[in-house]
Amino acid sequence: MAQVDIMVNDRAYKVTCDDGQEQRLFRLAGDFDLRVRALSKDLGQIGDARLMLLAALTVCDELAEARKEIAANADADEALDAATIGGASRVITAAAKRVEDLATRLAEPA
Repeated sequence: MAQVDIMVNDRAYKVTCDDGQEQRLFRLAGDFDLRVRALSKDLGQIGDARLMLLAALTVCDELAEARKEIAANADADEALDAATIGGASRVITAAAKRVEDLATRLAEPA
């Protein structure tokens, strides 16, 4: 397992990831940092735990909307085949797990 230092809202966090996934984790952390900073700008400093929770809920909301859109496309006139839907579902589920794991890691004390 690799260990990397990421920054979220000007705070450093040490997190672990599978070997070879460091750059992916940096990209995910960068995206999450943008969301946290935007919330912080809108809401002020409301505490790290609350800020992280709200950012995670925002990501989960976007994920739920993406799932709803996939389901709507499944019901469309040009329905997706089962393999495509299954693949997309697995990708979304894996992404949700990574977001949840990242949120858990970020919530741990440094």
